Amino acid sequence: MRLVVDLDGVVWEGEEVLWENVRGLQRLQEAGARLVFVTNNSTLTSEAYAHRLSALGLRIRPEEVVTSGKAAAAWTSRRGVREVMVIGEDGLREELVSVGHELVEEGAEAVVVGLDRRACYERLSRAAGEIRGGALFVLTNRDPTLPSRSRFLAGAGAIAAFLEVSSGRSPDFVAGKPNPWILRTAFGDDALEDLIVVGDRVETDVKLAFNAGARAALVLTGAARMTDEESRRRLERIGVMVVKDLEELAKRLGI
Repeated sequence: MRLVVDLDGVVWEGEEVLWENVRGLQRLQEAGARLVFVTNNSTLTSEAYAHRLSALGLRIRPEEVVTSGKAAAAWTSRRGVREVMVIGEDGLREELVSVGHELVEEGAEAVVVGLDRRACYERLSRAAGEIRGGALFVLTNRDPTLPSRSRFLAGAGAIAAFLEVSSGRSPDFVAGKPNPWILRTAFGDDALEDLIVVGDRVETDVKLAFNAGARAALVLTGAARMTDEESRRRLERIGVMVVKDLEELAKRLGI
């Protein structure tokens, strides 16, 4: 059994660990399930996320974590891009450098955009100018928000909207969920149909599963916490497993 598991809103919300979900993942892993974590959050590298997951008691290697930053870097590398302007945090920058990209502030062949909590008007305007000038416009993801129990947090999609409007162009590529490209980054040419995609967002996680021909499990933590009963029934009717937490998912999978 192979499970593709989201991070934000599933394993944690900000600094708060969702222990009921971690316990479920531990049960699944102990029963022999292979866990691969796939996140639209590009602020950290796969190595940093693997270290954080290992600290929670999960046996995870860096190659078992794929961020939207890693997926974006894989796509731009395949396109032969070298010089890249980045709107994003250290995780995205490090993933791009790791595949041989040079980070520049002008004359970019591509502008790669992720969540950037330090983004300023001047650099956003410069990035929009690069896009208007013909640079490839690559997004890590369109998530509008980040799950948080304490306050509202805008996501990478908000930055993307600024650049779309100011540059007058739509993105050339969106690397993260629900694009199955992020699964191809994780699994290469392996079959995707036997995967179970686990997440807290219908528009990204469930849609990713459907786009890849995989099964979907929606956990009612994070963004899905406010899902109403009728929506839950509707999702179940189209084959989505809807569970309150991942301990319940383990039980439903017979573990």
